[in-house]
Amino acid sequence: MSSDASDWDAAQEALASPPPLLQSWAWGQVQANAGWAVERVRLEAAMASVQTRGLGPLREAYVPRGPVPASAASVERLVAWARERKIAHLRIEPEAPPEFGEELKALGFSPAAPIQPQHTSIVRLRPPDELLKGFRQGRRYNIRAGLRRGVVVEEGKDAAELARQSAAVERRESISLPDRRYYELLVEMLPWCRTYVARHPESREPLAAVLVARHAGRGYSLFAGRTGAHPELMGNDAAWWAAMSSCAEAGCQDFDLWGTPPPGAGPDHPWHGLGFFKSEFNGVEVAYAGAWEIELSRSGSRLLGIERSTRRTIRRLRRNIS
Repeated sequence: MSSDASDWDAAQEALASPPPLLQSWAWGQVQANAGWAVERVRLEAAMASVQTRGLGPLREAYVPRGPVPASAASVERLVAWARERKIAHLRIEPEAPPEFGEELKALGFSPAAPIQPQHTSIVRLRPPDELLKGFRQGRRYNIRAGLRRGVVVEEGKDAAELARQSAAVERRESISLPDRRYYELLVEMLPWCRTYVARHPESREPLAAVLVARHAGRGYSLFAGRTGAHPELMGNDAAWWAAMSSCAEAGCQDFDLWGTPPPGAGPDHPWHGLGFFKSEFNGVEVAYAGAWEIELSRSGSRLLGIERSTRRTIRRLRRNIS
């Protein structure tokens, strides 16, 4: 890690505990290679890794899980910085509780569609034996069954297999997930990021994959996928267990399951099955304020909105063709 990167991350650790992965230096590097321009802004008693892109001189800015710390004063300073840089549209997703939205409304922000999970579950990590005992009975049974039936889980950087497993989820659930190139950026550019691929005990056929990053004492299950083959082997459970227990053994304090349905969501919610699966790890439910946006130039924001819509249409066409 460069001195700039270590200085940036250390400064964030002094402002938040734990500091958000999505505000780390390395996450900015990933996004810079994924098509954004990244500006790392040091404000008075605050910081923000800002992702920008635009149409000619017009620029929009996005701050995932920032600024750090998530306070009204920090956001005010960020808005002032954006005005000075002639940013037309600013979107933020602070790592703050839902009630922080009232403070953002007072600053002129409006709710926006979230990009990052607004609800999640965070599991407190303990030594693996104690950790497993803390799960609900069904999850304990599945994990033990998978291990007993000989499922092998490989830790590595197999972005290609993760992409293949995720593609199966895309087809099954009719959702959109990143492509292989983005997974490759994550495993290569984040200081610690690994795949956990569960395989058939005899044929070594891949059954499921989980992508995990570690940052500042917290594990994050950023992406996962499974083909659905050989469900009796519990390969998905084995992959998740390997990911979580390895974080516990490495000294991480907790593990972010990275996305759950809102509390009380019924069976019609698209994440209902995923939410049930993650609930059996007995984590603490956490809700964030969600995404908020502010127009700093009405005409500029309108033009950028048209450009975003066109870009999404082209991306969908490319995915359908491929």
